[in-house]
Amino acid sequence: MDIERTQNVSPILSAERIAAQQEVAALKLSNDAAKAQGQASVQLIQAAVGAATPSQPSASIGNNINVKV
Repeated sequence: MDIERTQNVSPILSAERIAAQQEVAALKLSNDAAKAQGQASVQLIQAAVGAATPSQPSASIGNNINVKV
């Protein structure tokens, strides 16, 4: 069995595995950042729309009339 070739390949495979793990971690962080930006945008739009629309009255003014037929 040629152990020397195995020793030469092992660090390369290890480096590739570490690089793949780092790439996955970077993609997860990127996705989390995009999600946070999207949520912040939605909240900003909702706040802007809420400020632009007049508030609805919360109490009724007048008489309630019950009509029985």
